[in-house]
Amino acid sequence: MNVADTYKGRAGVQSRRRVVATLAAGVVGVGAAACGQGGAAGTGDNKAAQTRKNASLRVVARTAQEADMWPVRIPQFMEAYPGIKVEPELYPSDIVNKIMALTAAGSMGDVGHTHFSAAQPQRLAVMKAVKELDAYIAKDKVDLKQWYPAAVDAGRVDNKLYALPFKGKMGTIGFFYNQTLFEQAGLKVPDANTTITEIAEAAAKLTRPDGSQIGLAAQLPKSASQLISTIRRWNAELFSKDWMKVTLDTPQAREAFGWYYDGFHRRRFMDAALPVQDTFNAGKAAMMMTVDISQEKSKTTAAGQQQGFKWGAMLSPKGSTGRRGGYWVPDGVQIFNTTTAPDEAWLLLSWLANKETGLALAMQKSPGVSNTPGARPDVYNDPKFLNHEVFPKYLQELERDANLMNEPFQVPGNFKIDEFNSALGAQVDKVWKNQGEPTPSFMKALNDELQNVLNLPR
Repeated sequence: MNVADTYKGRAGVQSRRRVVATLAAGVVGVGAAACGQGGAAGTGDNKAAQTRKNASLRVVARTAQEADMWPVRIPQFMEAYPGIKVEPELYPSDIVNKIMALTAAGSMGDVGHTHFSAAQPQRLAVMKAVKELDAYIAKDKVDLKQWYPAAVDAGRVDNKLYALPFKGKMGTIGFFYNQTLFEQAGLKVPDANTTITEIAEAAAKLTRPDGSQIGLAAQLPKSASQLISTIRRWNAELFSKDWMKVTLDTPQAREAFGWYYDGFHRRRFMDAALPVQDTFNAGKAAMMMTVDISQEKSKTTAAGQQQGFKWGAMLSPKGSTGRRGGYWVPDGVQIFNTTTAPDEAWLLLSWLANKETGLALAMQKSPGVSNTPGARPDVYNDPKFLNHEVFPKYLQELERDANLMNEPFQVPGNFKIDEFNSALGAQVDKVWKNQGEPTPSFMKALNDELQNVLNLPR
């Protein structure tokens, strides 16, 4: 019986139809792996696979978002390395908290899919729950230039590498517009040269007083990662370069917060209470800003067909200095110290970070999956990705080109992301509800409160 026919995860038997949907460069035999085709991360070295007979690995990850990828790439891994059995342990719930709970209980297993936007790789490194990867990388002479530099650097703590990129993108940089509503109003649709000031003017014209249509579906974010991406459009930053100082007490940050306050409460071309994606996809907003292209494109494609409107997309509009915002955010794969087969776990981690897995992630098509590709230029430039059968080529090119923007990953330098987001969200909520105007005194108080959180020890 083929290994694909016996594929099971701990969340239940996976659909055989997904297994049959073999992707390009997909079926990898033992001989091909030995030659470096689809094997470890660019090395082709499978000697470690012979060091342990009948090794069994647990990989902990999500159920839905990668549902098409697991039934393809895991059977292929076991065909390439027949001495290693992989048991995907897939959870439908919050995988970040699930991994932290398993780690605290000492039952995490071997390899896990972790999330940088939650500072999870950093927190796990501080907990000494995961292995450093530098020795493996040096031994196998892994070329780290296979991945986008920002995605690799995100996995470092104290100059040691604890994660390789599983997938990644320039986050919250998408801008979508309802072409039908623009045409009905006799207005020119936005383009790459449209500024954030011009977006506000168009949004005001496209907002109806009776509330049946709003000009722009957008929010001033309450989480650090999305706020970073948003305020960079005004050349503002949330953190200093070393991640240890909050930098919201600046004219640029006040301008960013003020633009949203004005849109919410003075000109009222935005409504913070409305869900961004749902409002746009229902045809009730002329524009939608600060979303992830890879996450939104499938929903908007379906919505446009169902609601009968034409739409387009571009990178978020430029601010006065030419910056569009953005935030490089990868997901990672890590080896946990609970593994009893570290060399085999390294082979699996490498497999999950290679081009073939990255492309399999990008080509997923089932409802509810994530289309975020592997964080590698060779994935984003692959003709299969650029000529995706579901999405227009210009959308794929937008995703690729966004990664060239020099907008790095950041988290609070003490990795207290939950505490930081809680304090940030409470203050941003005041702006949403018109309980706090972003005056200099408001922004200074916000900055001081967040700095107090950042001053806490790791």
